[in-house]
Amino acid sequence: MSLRAHIRNRKDVAAGLLFAAIGLATAVVASEYPLGTMRSIGPGYFPIMIGVLLALLGAGVAYQGLSFSAMDPAGEPAAAGAEEEDDGIAVRPLIMITLAVIAFGVTVRPLGLAVATVALVTLASLAGREYRLLNIVLLSVGLIALSWMTFIYLLGLPMTLWPR
Repeated sequence: MSLRAHIRNRKDVAAGLLFAAIGLATAVVASEYPLGTMRSIGPGYFPIMIGVLLALLGAGVAYQGLSFSAMDPAGEPAAAGAEEEDDGIAVRPLIMITLAVIAFGVTVRPLGLAVATVALVTLASLAGREYRLLNIVLLSVGLIALSWMTFIYLLGLPMTLWPR
């Protein structure tokens, strides 16, 4: 008996492969920069880590879009699996996530990391059907703290947390 993989959700497989390709490309391009040491991280360390994590995330998403079935020696499926309907392109999430990323890029310099993060989280949350203010506030506060610690405190990037 052998296993055969079938595409259960084309969108998950396509998105996962796209994430994995972008992550691998990022890691390959960033490998040109010095990594540095654990005490003194070089300019290539962070992009390589993000690229590898994105590639792993993409592989996981692509894997979830597959279904596996056992095949008997004659090549017939041992058990039939349920097929998932393809609903087409989800327009609202596509538009809102794109707007969230653009809003972050436009507001991060003049308004600071905190305001840009709140704009990002708020607009991205409009992509879903449920909109809970408490979740948005908690996620915003957590991302602001994590972003401040990573980019301003640890990496020392010249960006402000609040508007100038």
